[in-house]
Amino acid sequence: MIPVNLSDMAPRPVPSSPSVWPAAIHLALFASIIAVPLLALLGLLLYRTASIERHQLEQRLVQVAEDLVADLDRDIDRHITILETLINSRSLASEDYAGFHARATLSLREKGHVVLVDAQGRQLVNTFLPFGKAPRLTGNPEMLEVVRRTHRPVVSDLFTGLASGKVVFNISIPILEGDQLRYVLSLSMAPSAFQSLLADQGLPPQWDTTIWDGNGLIVAHSRDDGRLVGTRVPPRLRDDAHKLQVYETTDIDGAEVLHVFARSRFSAWGVGVNAPAATIQGQVRQSVWLWGVTIVAVAILVLGLATLFSRRLTRPLAAATAAARALGREEPFEVRPSQVVEINAVNEALGAARDELAARSAALRRSEQQLRSAADAARFGAHEYDVATDRVIRSPQLRRILGAEESDPAPPFESGLAFVHPEDREEVERRKRGIIAGGEGPYQLEYRIRRPDGAVRWVMDRGQATADPATGKVGRVVGVLLDITDLKEAEQRQRLLFDELNHRVKNTLAIVQSLAQQTMRTRSDPKEFAHAFEDRLGSLARAHNLLTRESWTGASLRDIVDAAMAPFADGGRVIEVSGDEIVIPAGATITLSLMLHELAANSAKYGALAAAAGRLSIGWQVGSEQMAADIELVWQESGGAVVAAPTSTGFGSRLLKASARQLDARLELDFAPTGLVCRLRFTIPQPRASRAST
Repeated sequence: MIPVNLSDMAPRPVPSSPSVWPAAIHLALFASIIAVPLLALLGLLLYRTASIERHQLEQRLVQVAEDLVADLDRDIDRHITILETLINSRSLASEDYAGFHARATLSLREKGHVVLVDAQGRQLVNTFLPFGKAPRLTGNPEMLEVVRRTHRPVVSDLFTGLASGKVVFNISIPILEGDQLRYVLSLSMAPSAFQSLLADQGLPPQWDTTIWDGNGLIVAHSRDDGRLVGTRVPPRLRDDAHKLQVYETTDIDGAEVLHVFARSRFSAWGVGVNAPAATIQGQVRQSVWLWGVTIVAVAILVLGLATLFSRRLTRPLAAATAAARALGREEPFEVRPSQVVEINAVNEALGAARDELAARSAALRRSEQQLRSAADAARFGAHEYDVATDRVIRSPQLRRILGAEESDPAPPFESGLAFVHPEDREEVERRKRGIIAGGEGPYQLEYRIRRPDGAVRWVMDRGQATADPATGKVGRVVGVLLDITDLKEAEQRQRLLFDELNHRVKNTLAIVQSLAQQTMRTRSDPKEFAHAFEDRLGSLARAHNLLTRESWTGASLRDIVDAAMAPFADGGRVIEVSGDEIVIPAGATITLSLMLHELAANSAKYGALAAAAGRLSIGWQVGSEQMAADIELVWQESGGAVVAAPTSTGFGSRLLKASARQLDARLELDFAPTGLVCRLRFTIPQPRASRAST
């Protein structure tokens, strides 16, 4: 037999090919080896510069926060000193509160208002109001309690003054008599008193500063005209875990900033300083842009030089490659000398191969024509296996059986057994080895193949193994391959029919046996047993009739319901049936028929079908997916006797629950007074196309 197309009959290890690139890429990589370390060093220097600038900015933020809190403490200390001066007033020592009011008003009218309270919190002096008009009690009892407990100066949090009705804070000092608190002298001030303190810091215009009290309420803000006073500073800006540490967050307005805060040593007040994070981000972006532009410039330079110097190599190499491709396609080509010795040697080898291939191709075409004529006449696919070279030859007819077109330039499969179905491959390989090891003689195999498009076909492989005269061992195997798919499918259909019939008969006998046993347990009267058993057998028979009519492929859900309700539809009973058209598989048809019959029999005795005005509604909905359908069937009775949940479980209830488990369904029974409602939800595979019906 003359060779036509070659492929490996048994898989052989294939050496891995090294990665290859054009000459220009090799030169570019060489230049990159030098350029990449320099670019990395440049990037490191840019990163170092940005880090130093950020560190300096953070140090400046910390210093500003420390200076601001120091200025705040000095201002508070100065006001405490003023209050301590007033303590020595003679009018206060002589309890001349009117005189003390006049002196305090004169001394501190530009600072704030003086408030004098006794140990019980009664206001004795309030310079915001004329003497004698002060509120009866202090408006800041929390401050009084702290002073009473500590006997130390206190800076209060913001509160609303009783006299002024405005937001203020107090700087208070105790006046002691021995170890006892006699008075508390306070300087009540507006939050705006510290606005100038923030303005005097001389910070960049993008920066902002904030002072807040112990409750986190804003006392002063460098960019604020008073609208933020009394609002709460977010906890992220006053977390003690970050005190005097710079961290990135968002300010009151939600802008990204670098933030640092510090605490006053005289109070629980805090100060915060913000610098826009964009300052650092801009520096980083500038460094990244500089680095990126440098990388692009170097890459362009490297590629340009590589292209320039590789042109002497790439042009003759491209010509040799084109000649090799033309040789593979059996097309004419011309090779030209180059300035590279090695490329000239390749061109000479290509010319010699062209002449030799032309002679062999002519002989091969003659052989192919002879083989094609014989195979077409006999209508088979031939193959020949050379044991010594581990090579297989396949005719075009065999290639078509395997799923490949005759015009395909390459074998359809990577190895000789790749077309064999994976489940049969091990057995076929074992038989092949046995044929080769068993010596000269005929053989016959039947197995499945899998085509490239996924189709599975049965084939018969018949052939003859011949021995090599020199070695005495099998040296060649010649055979034919026949497609026997139709024959196998016919055998399988007959076997499946017998298996299905056997399975259905066994299931039916098991159902009949179970119905007889369970009915006998619940019916002591032979006549009652016979009647109940006959009804259930009738339901089973009607289901079998449906399946027989459809060749046991399944039944329409509408037909199943109609068949189950047929014995109960006389006597003017109202039974409404509605739902989408859906085909139920054969296995579920019998189970569903028995459940519907059991519900109808119960309704005819105790429910809606037992009353003249009774109504029964059976409806279902189908939710389809790609491979399955979800069905919800609702059985609803009305107009019958008042319903109550049963006190014991009878055969009917057990049958419903057992059938639901068999369907892998969810069963819900609602014994509503107006009538029984039964919901059954189950899933069937691969539903047919449905249409609405009523």
